[in-house]
Amino acid sequence: MKIGKIPPDVLERLVFNRRGAPRREVLVGPAIGEDAAIIDLGGYYLAIHTDPISGSIKLLGYLAVYVPTNDIAVRGIPPMWLSIALLFPPETDETLLDEVTKQIDLAAREVNVAIVGGHTEVTSAVGRPVAIATAIGVGRRYISTSGAKPGDVVFMTKSAGQETASILATDFENEALKKGINKEVLDRAKELAKAVSVLREALALADLATSMHDPTEGGIANGLAEIAYASGVSIEVDPSKVIVYREVEELCSAFGIDPLETLSSGVLLATLPPDSVQEAEERLKKLGIPYSQIGRVTPVATSL
Repeated sequence: MKIGKIPPDVLERLVFNRRGAPRREVLVGPAIGEDAAIIDLGGYYLAIHTDPISGSIKLLGYLAVYVPTNDIAVRGIPPMWLSIALLFPPETDETLLDEVTKQIDLAAREVNVAIVGGHTEVTSAVGRPVAIATAIGVGRRYISTSGAKPGDVVFMTKSAGQETASILATDFENEALKKGINKEVLDRAKELAKAVSVLREALALADLATSMHDPTEGGIANGLAEIAYASGVSIEVDPSKVIVYREVEELCSAFGIDPLETLSSGVLLATLPPDSVQEAEERLKKLGIPYSQIGRVTPVATSL
């Protein structure tokens, strides 16, 4: 199989129909585009999600917190607890472990999440450090990826490809310099690692949005496709409205990467009814978070 996400048809055939015993309290289980499972606790909803982090070494601790907690936040539920497994190759020394756990602690404090368990191991089974994190939260209501309706306006926050740009600027700094990227651009891109959480904007829009999604692997393009697939709709996008920061564009261009199709954690994709757009804009402006209206949800075209 190819590196990357498993194709939807393979997931449906070999993964999603093998989910163990049915439980009536499971309201949302594994499905294309759904960011977190939802469990009915009787008046409360538990959201739970697991993510592997393998694309970065220097930002591993930050991403191990931000990426999985994003998937809880886009449910409109505040993340509360994290369990993280850390796997290191045999050549790892304590310096890297120290840096990773410092990052985890700082990021978890920032998003008000407790680290409640996990596992730390040195193993020959991995060739580079890997984090596997499970995030959990509980709330009174939830939003699914499948809620987008025809007529909804599609919002994005921050910049497409920002996660990839931050990784390129940190883990591949020397290669970027050799490709002609200047230090000022790299410094701005490194700062994007601090904007990978969508917690603030997701919770701010939770009572307005019909669906929200966190585009990670596959980027904005894949994230929009997943919303459309899950909701049974089409999404029309104006590419000129998609935000791509200059530093993201320069780094992605230098490495031959399409910013619309690469890691974009930190971007919130949200669909909103037209009568909620003004309120959403006011809330995002108050938070100081860049945003753009990039498209509209439409019905799926039917052939005659």
